[in-house]
Amino acid sequence: MKQRWSKKIRPIIEPVRDSATLKKTLELFDKNEFICYLISNPQVGTAKFFNERRFDWQLKAVSSVKNAEIVIQENPFEAGLYVFNTHSPRKLEQANFSQEVLSVIPDQGRFRILEIPNKILLREAFQTRKSVADYGEKEDDFYSDEHLYLESASNGFSDYTIEGSHYFDKGGPSRAIALHISYFDAYLNLRVRHFVSDSNENAQDQKGKFFEALEKLTTWYYRNQDQLLLTLGLAELLNYQETQKFPGLGTIKKWTLAHHLELIGAFLEQGDHWQKGW
Repeated sequence: MKQRWSKKIRPIIEPVRDSATLKKTLELFDKNEFICYLISNPQVGTAKFFNERRFDWQLKAVSSVKNAEIVIQENPFEAGLYVFNTHSPRKLEQANFSQEVLSVIPDQGRFRILEIPNKILLREAFQTRKSVADYGEKEDDFYSDEHLYLESASNGFSDYTIEGSHYFDKGGPSRAIALHISYFDAYLNLRVRHFVSDSNENAQDQKGKFFEALEKLTTWYYRNQDQLLLTLGLAELLNYQETQKFPGLGTIKKWTLAHHLELIGAFLEQGDHWQKGW
């Protein structure tokens, strides 16, 4: 993990359900002393409805897992990081942020003018489509160049990775399967390549759809491997082509997300040496 994960990557985690996986994730971050922020007042999912949890994630006094809050009307304002969204109040007369606190704000004018310290813009960089099959109409999208134009006094940049900001808690067979793989182009702009299945008339044969998309990814990777960083997530996906194993949609999303985070971390660690790993 220490070789794959940059300490400059700091996830913001909003719990959505009472989950043993979340507890194990937080314990792993704490054990390896990697910083992440856990939102104490989640606004989506079912976690916010439980006064008592089966899997407690109570933060220790000294931990690399830091407390975060979504800014709403009623806040304790005792966190190390605050997340503003479109429902956050326009004025914060009751808030008294210290100079050490980080504030993640939407890329909107009314938040930029707030007189709070250490503002970090949260951009929705991933270009979502109405349906999964629609990603096949434009296979390559610009994602971001935010990392290239940071001011010296900047505290960082943030995004929703390869997912959009919209939360949905639904699952099931899909008419189409797409693999979204981020990469740096020759100018170090971050882009996303979409590899979409072909047999999208109905939701049958999820395994077949996955390998239709994976075959396109495999061909693209081996044509461009000299310019691509082989992350752990990407290596795992490519390995399924060799084993012909269908891991399930949740695992597929996990590895594409792992690839994205390792890729960004490698750039932050090594700058223009991202393609050689670190």
